[in-house]
Amino acid sequence: MKVLITGAFGNLGLMCIEEALSQGHEVRCFDLDSAQNQKHKRRFGKRCDVVLGDIRNTALHPELLDGIDAVIHNASLLPPLSENHPELAEAINVAATQALISSMESCSSPPRLIFPSSVTVFGKSLPGESARTLSDSVTASDNYTRHKLAIEKTLQASSLPWVILRVGVSVDARTLKADRATLRQLLNVHPESPLEFVHPKDVALAMCNAVSSAEANQRILLIGGGTNCQISHRRFISTAFSALSLNFPDQALKSQDAYYTHWLDSSEAQRLLSFQNHSFEDYEQEMANRMRPFRIGLRPLRPLLNRLLPYALAKI
Repeated sequence: MKVLITGAFGNLGLMCIEEALSQGHEVRCFDLDSAQNQKHKRRFGKRCDVVLGDIRNTALHPELLDGIDAVIHNASLLPPLSENHPELAEAINVAATQALISSMESCSSPPRLIFPSSVTVFGKSLPGESARTLSDSVTASDNYTRHKLAIEKTLQASSLPWVILRVGVSVDARTLKADRATLRQLLNVHPESPLEFVHPKDVALAMCNAVSSAEANQRILLIGGGTNCQISHRRFISTAFSALSLNFPDQALKSQDAYYTHWLDSSEAQRLLSFQNHSFEDYEQEMANRMRPFRIGLRPLRPLLNRLLPYALAKI
């Protein structure tokens, strides 16, 4: 099949490219025209058709969709940018996506749209709650979740073939940056809040398998890593510290506030898309491997850092 991947040169998009190519698809990549993406264009230009531009430019849609059988639509503005730049986020996440859907409906043979929604549409979680299912209600709690639900609604009312994937917490060892505001938010969450991890490689596999799964058509599916990835917020946030052999202080997570992460019943998605290949332990090992040079360098300072860490985190 011929597959268009938008947001192709983000972390998840790059994994989607490799997975789609490994499955034998022809791939058209689309992302912003930037110096970094020009490098990606040179890297992938012999293996893929690469188009650079702005997803908000509807004049590009005919070129992007020409001959395409399926679209994996990763182009979006994520938190915290979706909250800090609401007008830009609305333009990209909602208006541009709805325009793309309209353009797809106008195709002589409308492509299937694979749309990554999010676990966050289920709203705030409570410690001890059961895994979320598709029968659970959804609610918008910020710009990002409102955008996701708006596109879910648009797709369900469209004439397109589509698959909506509500994805759990998906990071890997490359996702190490966090600004002060994000870290403050992560520290202000109940330590036992349920969180389901899913490796980005598994998300990319689910997306690419959704391209051709007949049974997945016009289905909403929950994309989590499975029981081996159902953890607490405490374990998730302590992973980076453990990778540095630092002791994450329990007192850093004093809040009783709920967060919008959940465990997911992903059994139906796994049956249809067969994507769960990584556990949370794999992520922990990846982090340990990635942080090894820093861990070695910090060894002489570790006793002092462990004493200072509770005070440092309290000031964030």
